[in-house]
Formats: sequence, structure tokens, C-alpha cells
Amino acid sequence: MNYGDEEVPHTRITEHKHFAPAETHEQTVCFREFSREHQPEDIPYYPVRLVDDKDLLDQYEARAAATSGVTFVGRLGTYRYLDMDVTIAEALAVADAMKRSLDDGEPVKPAPSG
Repeated sequence: MNYGDEEVPHTRITEHKHFAPAETHEQTVCFREFSREHQPEDIPYYPVRLVDDKDLLDQYEARAAATSGVTFVGRLGTYRYLDMDVTIAEALAVADAMKRSLDDGEPVKPAPSG
């Protein structure tokens, strides 16, 4: 459950037993997530695009487009914040397009960048 209200100190509560609804559990684990600025020792789950990063991002996208045999998808691969449903849908669409290209004997096209 996500919380966007300013008076709620956490941004999300996750109850792990709901990850596998077909399973039944007597107990569960709840986790509250609190927002804060990214620290150097943190794992970069959510990209934050800054104005100064635009030129570097353009360079990365140009290099990615010129590289064959690899495609970049997901939050970090496209340097975008994405909800997981969008991330999964895009990954499936890229996989479908790759399969079609391979089935047709065509070169695999890179995923579009965001």
C-alpha cells in the first residue's frame, strides 16, 4: 500500500504474505518504507534524473543505440523511474519484439529509450 499523504511518515507498507496469494501463512512480515535522499552507499533502485545529467544520458543512449547484441530495459537500464507494472509490461513487449525479429530472421532492434 502506497501513502502519498504528507501527514503519513512512510511512503509504503508492504506485507509479504500478499506476494504469493495462492499460499497461506499463519504469520507475515510488514515493512514500512521511508523516503530519504540517496546516499553513496545505497543500492540505486530508483534513478533520479537531474538537469546536469541530460548530456551524459544522451551520450549513454547514443552508445546503447550503436551497440549490437544488447538491449537495455527496466528502471536502471533506461534511467527512468517506473512503476513495476510498467517495467514488466515493457520487458514483455521487448521480449515479444525480439522473438518476432528472431523468428523472421531480422536483426534484433534495441528497446526504445525513455
